[in-house]
Formats: sequence, structure tokens, C-alpha cells
Amino acid sequence: MRFLFILFICFTVMSCSSLKKEDKNKLVGEGVSDISSQDIDSDSKGSDSGTIDGLSTVYFEYDSSVLSSEARDTLMENVNWIQNNTEVISLELEGHCDTMGSEAYNIGLGRRRAESVRSFLMEQGIEAGRLSIISYGEERPLSEIDHSKNRRVNFVPMY
Repeated sequence: MRFLFILFICFTVMSCSSLKKEDKNKLVGEGVSDISSQDIDSDSKGSDSGTIDGLSTVYFEYDSSVLSSEARDTLMENVNWIQNNTEVISLELEGHCDTMGSEAYNIGLGRRRAESVRSFLMEQGIEAGRLSIISYGEERPLSEIDHSKNRRVNFVPMY
């Protein structure tokens, strides 16, 4: 039995070592399929693109994850969109930040922002299973000049 366990560990290590990083977002190597050309049935631009009528990005104050009254109004409009678009299986809530603060801090702040939005949507009757969160921290800014545009939660529908 111990021999089988050691054999399993060796196999796992060998298969993982055949992977290499080609770039920051893509693994290549034996056993890894390229999904960059596959349709994953989502609007990859999300609400930041402005192309999703009725689904809007929510903005936050500096160093805050508290929903303002304006953010709550926007979220109520998004609730209506979510309820009227039942073909959307789930929504990914992407938390974003400006470049103030450390990378680790901003990842946490982006997560707290996405969690605030998720909690509000659940209070309005949106099922928890339809909502996932991710934090990009400061990685995906919309503006290098107007930092307030980067303090946001973006909605990406998954069809």
C-alpha cells in the first residue's frame, strides 16, 4: 500500500513538472488543452463595456466596500435585469481597486467590495448559487488618470 502511495506521488509530481508557464494567464504542456479559442458563453467584457443594457458597474468611495445610496440604486436596476434575464446561469462579480495601497491589500478590498454587492443581491432574492466573486485588485484599471473609475464591482454574466 505504501508503495502505491509513493508511486502516486511520483506520478503527480512528474505530470505537474511537464507544465510550464508560457505567460501570466496560460499554462501549456502535456495534458493541458488550449481554451483560449473556445466559447465559454459569457460576456467577457461585462458591465464595464457598457454593452449590456440594464446591467451596470457599481462604484465605491476610496478605501471603502460600503455601498452608497447611488450604488444601491444601481444594484436595484441590476436586480431587475437579473430577474428578467433567466437565461443567465450565473453572474461573476469582479472586485476592482485603484493603485493606492499594496497589491495584497487591494486584492482583499476588491473581494470585500464584491462580497458587499453579493450580500445586497442576495437580500433582494437573487440566489447565492447564481453569484460568484473574484477580486482583481488593481490588475485591471479602467483609467490611469481617474482612479475613481477603478474602484468598482463589474458584472459578468455567464450564459
